Amino acid sequence: MRNLQESLNGLNEHYLEMLKHLSRMLEINIEAVKDGKVSPKLYGECFVIEDVINAFEVKVKEDSINCIARFQPAAKNLRALIMIIDGVRLIERMADILKSNFKVMKEIELINPEINTRLEGAMYNYLMRIKSTFDSYIVSFSTSDEELLYTLVTADEDINSETKAIVDKIAECIKRNPAETNELLQVVSLVKKYERFSDHIIHLVVDLVYILKGENLRKKELLDEKKDI
Repeated sequence: MRNLQESLNGLNEHYLEMLKHLSRMLEINIEAVKDGKVSPKLYGECFVIEDVINAFEVKVKEDSINCIARFQPAAKNLRALIMIIDGVRLIERMADILKSNFKVMKEIELINPEINTRLEGAMYNYLMRIKSTFDSYIVSFSTSDEELLYTLVTADEDINSETKAIVDKIAECIKRNPAETNELLQVVSLVKKYERFSDHIIHLVVDLVYILKGENLRKKELLDEKKDI
């Protein structure tokens, strides 16, 4: 029968496995953007991975709740279990975003396979920036690298700036190619969903800071907002 630490180690392994599956889904999205087309192989792989993540979410959440009930952990261990429950919920949402965007890319390709060239690689660079942030989070989770974590806390500011830049670029494309307005607006929707994906990464980062340091950055953010009112 497992003790508390063994149970936590097992949950961390499952959580890390979910992160790796999500990373692969992001890679699949990037490959489609880079090539400007959605291959049937990648399309099928994306759906299979999303199903795996859903299954992991149910198991990890259930095991975490059972662990809390059985061991009644305190302080850092309790924070870790709560983070895992919240984290797997976010990972499932992030997988939904990537699956949904992949389906939209396939629809755009069927209507106008040339639409990707209008953005001159901007979408690819944008997604690579998001992937870099996500990969850094995975490393920080695996190694408990606090210094790396704190560099990620403000990463959303850079991504938000890149989001604005790419949306502005799409607006220019619409002016030059009004006949492609519908497809380009779909691309705007894609960008906004990827931005939401990156917001979830920062949420995971903040949760990990809370585990390692006991420092609730979200609470500080809300208090700062209240002061500004």
